[in-house]
Amino acid sequence: MKKINKILALLSALALLAGLCACGGKEKKPEADSGEENKIEQQLPEGSITLPIAHNDTLDPFKNISSVNRSLVTLLYDSLICIDENFQPQPLLAENYSLNGTQLSVTLKAAAFSDGSAVTAQDVIYSFEQAKKSDYYSPRLKGFDSAQGSGNSVVFSLKKADIFAVSSLDFPIVKSGTVQPQGEETELYKIIPPTGSGRYILSGSLPNATLVLNQSNSRNANAEIYTINLFEINDSDGIAYGLQIGNYDCWYNDLSGGEYFRVNAGLSVVPTNNLVYLGFNSDKKIFQNPNVRRAVSMLISREEIVSQGFQGHAAAAWLPFNPAWSAMDAIASNGSAASSKDLALQILEGEGYTSVNTYGYRCSNALSLNCTLTVCSGNSFKTAAAEQIKGQLAALNFNVKIIQLDYKDYVRAVAEGNYDMYLGEIKIPANMSLDEFLTSGGAANLNVYRENEDGSEEISACFDAYDKLKKGEYSLSDFCMLFETEMPFVPVCYRNGAQVYSRRFKSEVKGTCYDNFYNINTWKVESNEKTE
Repeated sequence: MKKINKILALLSALALLAGLCACGGKEKKPEADSGEENKIEQQLPEGSITLPIAHNDTLDPFKNISSVNRSLVTLLYDSLICIDENFQPQPLLAENYSLNGTQLSVTLKAAAFSDGSAVTAQDVIYSFEQAKKSDYYSPRLKGFDSAQGSGNSVVFSLKKADIFAVSSLDFPIVKSGTVQPQGEETELYKIIPPTGSGRYILSGSLPNATLVLNQSNSRNANAEIYTINLFEINDSDGIAYGLQIGNYDCWYNDLSGGEYFRVNAGLSVVPTNNLVYLGFNSDKKIFQNPNVRRAVSMLISREEIVSQGFQGHAAAAWLPFNPAWSAMDAIASNGSAASSKDLALQILEGEGYTSVNTYGYRCSNALSLNCTLTVCSGNSFKTAAAEQIKGQLAALNFNVKIIQLDYKDYVRAVAEGNYDMYLGEIKIPANMSLDEFLTSGGAANLNVYRENEDGSEEISACFDAYDKLKKGEYSLSDFCMLFETEMPFVPVCYRNGAQVYSRRFKSEVKGTCYDNFYNINTWKVESNEKTE
């Protein structure tokens, strides 16, 4: 693989595999500020909850903010579309949209920012440019080239055709000119968030601020949570305890740290789009054979890994796309045969692996099934899963040695191809892009080859088929069938997050990985007085 691809892969992997941003900031407290100029004067009935906010942090969505504050962003800002609980795009500020080749056209609804000014095409273009520059939103927009428009119409130009591109339009729309630059010496808490049009309006100055219901937002017709108080936290370690003792009422835990802390509170499962997978190195001769890769997949018991390694906080996956994505409902999978030891043995014997050598490894005349499995040592979910995979492959004398590396060394090993197999995780964008797996230079670093009968090598047909899928020239069903044949990597599971909430709630609390407050307009809570 060319050196430039490995460098690109390293940079991408560092962004894609990064964990939660630390909540803690510098210990300098913000100066006292009454924030009267930002105070929202509305006569609202009583009905409030309290949510955590990170110490010395901003709510500007285009800055590198903590995961706690990132969760609050969707309350302050609406986007052109939102991703629903079935991972499908739904119009929000967009009235409608259409895709013609590499041109994605959007017509805006009549909507207003919190200061009363209308949302226009210029605001969308401005927001798009801010999102393209931000570390958080730029990965989902890397397939976009530019945006132009006027009035209530915006046209986005794509670099390549992508029939799922509209799902990438979930970046915040802010009023043009209201994003404050951040100098090298600027503290995050001093940055005033840009003006939005979301379900709530920031009243006062952080951290002594509240979020007040935006009564002009169309999603708030029946909302009963009128005020959201903010409780400042200093670090992420004690956030579960803060909910336990009643400092706040709701918290989203994406479980990216590989550990779940039980609390005496309500909990709802939140499917994420984070795919945990097994990657193969094409330089390893045995993995150039797609049938060996298929046999590996068949030996892996996803259900066992989900229930034990991930302690139930994941959903088994046999195909690369999220099983919670409604587009997958009609896709037939060979999942029933995916964990078949007998079928795996039949395949391996058909490829000549019919004996076991003196070391106890299954082998053919020229090759033995003996390899390493690299895993990041800092995640207990994944280290447990790696041990399970090792044991499952050993059932057919496929020998695996586990190599645990710290995060920095793990990322470098993957980027430089210093592995036989590795257990990885990548957050799939809302447009279900597999670019990081099936394009040259992707973070997964997987240019998997297959060996032909004449000894020649060619790259997996999935790479070309995926490009055609995005152009609409290949059906999702046909692509998935080809994927199961070629198995360029092994999907293991999609990790779940958890929405944890206090006993005050009298209604269903439902979040998504894109909007942790997905159904906040239906939330009902008991007053604090009743729970004291």
